[in-house]
Amino acid sequence: MGGISRRSVLIASAAAPALAGVAQAKAQAQASPPAFQTLKYEAQGPICVITLNRPDSDNMIDDQNRRELAVAWEAFRADEALQVAIFTGAGDTVFCGGADLASFRGGPQPKYVKRDEGIRTYTAKQNRCWKPVIAAINGFVSGPGLHFLVDADICISVPEATFSDMHMHRTGAVPIIEPIEMARKIPQEAVARMFLLGPHEPITAQRALDLGLISEIVPRARLMARATELARQICQADLRLTMAFIESFYKARELGVSEAINRGLIIRQATGYQDAPYKGRPVRDLAKLGSKL
Repeated sequence: MGGISRRSVLIASAAAPALAGVAQAKAQAQASPPAFQTLKYEAQGPICVITLNRPDSDNMIDDQNRRELAVAWEAFRADEALQVAIFTGAGDTVFCGGADLASFRGGPQPKYVKRDEGIRTYTAKQNRCWKPVIAAINGFVSGPGLHFLVDADICISVPEATFSDMHMHRTGAVPIIEPIEMARKIPQEAVARMFLLGPHEPITAQRALDLGLISEIVPRARLMARATELARQICQADLRLTMAFIESFYKARELGVSEAINRGLIIRQATGYQDAPYKGRPVRDLAKLGSKL
């Protein structure tokens, strides 16, 4: 016989408190963002501003910072009220100065060397968060800081920013992940110069714009305001469409063209069609509307 059995009712009754507890914990996490020591995490309506907050240490990535970044991206991903993140650095000179060697090398060495499988948790995409991210680059960028540029969906920068790598010149390590990822965004010749010359000939903001590493140079006084403008414009689209686009576009990097298109179509089919804010309006009117948002 079909219908609801006594056993299914008992199972549902037993599961209800647990499910309610999960929902309550999620609601509490959204209502009170986690506290951090090395980051600032601020919700401004649908926009989340995450700031590397170690200005006295050039906003370098240390062990504490690595753990907190993973928590921050998960909090952003889980909060349904947040649609776009702006990622920046504290202070007026440094976006991210690389890795804090004292943190990475200061502890006791393990008895057996742990193999590095290339798993990183610095960025939203490294944490499988598909919400859009705008990098507001407020100063020089080096080493692991390049991850944030490669994985951001839009990068804007102050004119004074510079971009370089210190692996071979400062940390004594072979650069692997950053140059391979960077070569997906800018020409290989430019990547080779960045990593071979290191601090001797950093890429300027204008050169980064010409290469496509960033898409806009903004006066320092306007940096966060411009990032907020872009974030609000992104918020005009349905978040499910935005996330599906970012996920399919990002994952396509690992695939051939046909396989990437097929996977993207599957993601689009699962997402479905949503109401567009300008549905039914003539295309010629959209530019006028966009300029007034």
